[in-house]
Amino acid sequence: MPVPRTLAAFNRTVLPLFQKSASGRRILNSVSRIVETDRWNSFDRFHNTTQTLVETYESVGAQSDVYSIQTGGQIGSGRWIVHEATDIRAATVDIIRPVRRRILDYRKNPWHVIQWSTGTPEDGLVCQLVVVDTPEALGRIRPGGLTGKMVLTRLEPRTHMKAFADKGAAGVITDRPVPDLPNATAWTKFGWGGIPLEHAAVQLVGLVLSQNEGRKLRRLIQKHGTLTLRVHADIRRYLGTHDLVSGIIPGGQDPQDEIWVLAHSAEPGAIDNASGVALCLEIARITETLIAQGKLPRPRRTIRLLSGYECYSFFHYIENTRRLQKPLAGVCLDTVGSKPHVCDGQLSWRATIPMSAGFVDRVGAAAIRAALRLNNPGYRLVQGPFVSTSDTLLGDPRYGFPCPWLTTHYRKGGQTWKAYHTSADTRALLSPAGLKTCAVAMAGYLYYLADAGNRETMDLATAETRRAQDLLSEKITPEGAAYLRGQHHTSLERLKRWMWGQDRTTVLSHLSECERQIHNTGPQAQTGRKRNRPEARNIPYRTA
Repeated sequence: MPVPRTLAAFNRTVLPLFQKSASGRRILNSVSRIVETDRWNSFDRFHNTTQTLVETYESVGAQSDVYSIQTGGQIGSGRWIVHEATDIRAATVDIIRPVRRRILDYRKNPWHVIQWSTGTPEDGLVCQLVVVDTPEALGRIRPGGLTGKMVLTRLEPRTHMKAFADKGAAGVITDRPVPDLPNATAWTKFGWGGIPLEHAAVQLVGLVLSQNEGRKLRRLIQKHGTLTLRVHADIRRYLGTHDLVSGIIPGGQDPQDEIWVLAHSAEPGAIDNASGVALCLEIARITETLIAQGKLPRPRRTIRLLSGYECYSFFHYIENTRRLQKPLAGVCLDTVGSKPHVCDGQLSWRATIPMSAGFVDRVGAAAIRAALRLNNPGYRLVQGPFVSTSDTLLGDPRYGFPCPWLTTHYRKGGQTWKAYHTSADTRALLSPAGLKTCAVAMAGYLYYLADAGNRETMDLATAETRRAQDLLSEKITPEGAAYLRGQHHTSLERLKRWMWGQDRTTVLSHLSECERQIHNTGPQAQTGRKRNRPEARNIPYRTA
């Protein structure tokens, strides 16, 4: 699809300014500072990350805001709720008989503790270690048969936690393998926002070993028959808060209109997702710097860069804060800037949810292509359909805004990158040049949308109309044509929010003409006496 004239001019003139101002090394240093606190997977350290973000935003000339969300909530409300806060101070496992050996220490590797693990008494637990590696073996154990024991298992603890608890286990140590990375510790949880409600009574100590660490432990069991452990876990679970931090580039003329960026913090990995949060810091820095230098005017609208607990922060914020209107558009920055060999050179741009305003997909793709032309770190742009990462569900127009996703999560064939959600997710896998390219592209995407006026609105409407005409001229069913016309209509309705100033007649007339051109293009639904029942003509827009 041809790039709208105003967007092409913007990419030629403004993106090079972002390119000169951005620094991949600086973004990588921000990643290190974020990981230093988030890697502990502990709520007290998450608040330290909040402080880092606020100080950085304010130091670069942006504004900041912290929205604190209390843990807990109405059971069965259907909301995204983090049940309780958890601070982890220490966790160790020692073999005390028949040999003496430490096999695990949280302070050396925070990935050793399963999220939402319970703690032990102050002096720890002394218990026998048993191996249970299959559902069949677990099923054969009588109720209470694991009372007071620690279980070494290759099973997924979240799936089998209730069964382990029903058998009386004090806790589990999992050494489930990470494909191709036997020394990596898998990031393991008993649940996402907490232990699932149907397992709310389950209390287990949960710990993790790498595959190779598990092999060493299994060899000791084979050699000695029985091992006695001392397990110590200093973990406090309590009513607390988690933070949603905003970095704000204020709009100069209509600051209540906002473009949003979602980048989740409170995760232990460097790529997933300290990289996305660090990108937000750099976007704020280079945008505010260019404004301060007089090289860019302040955008008409506000750019809000949000970092918080994935899904749980963003959904709470959009549902519970009072604002005059929803954000206009946004983007999800999740897992960006990997070295080319990590992602097979794929810089993926995934579309917003289909029934949302898809013109943002084309704006972002054009900005990414332009950034890659300025400095390509070894990526190729790979565009794909909507993927339901929970954050991108904010694209649902019922309550959110168009929200595509920039990522280096995927390899060839749609495979996930190898170190995903493991202790092998370190800054060594990040590319400074890749981070810089992502920052430049997204700074451009955000600024263009935040500053767009009537000319840009009409340009985008024209481009969307030409695209729809091209698709409707291909072989397509009447139902498919109706679907495309619906998408086109949604984009044009959303574009009305970009109209600027008092003279809107010209813009509205142009949008009406675009709508008229598409209305009668392509095959139409059948008319006449023979027709399907009304419900048979419905087109599903969401996946059940």
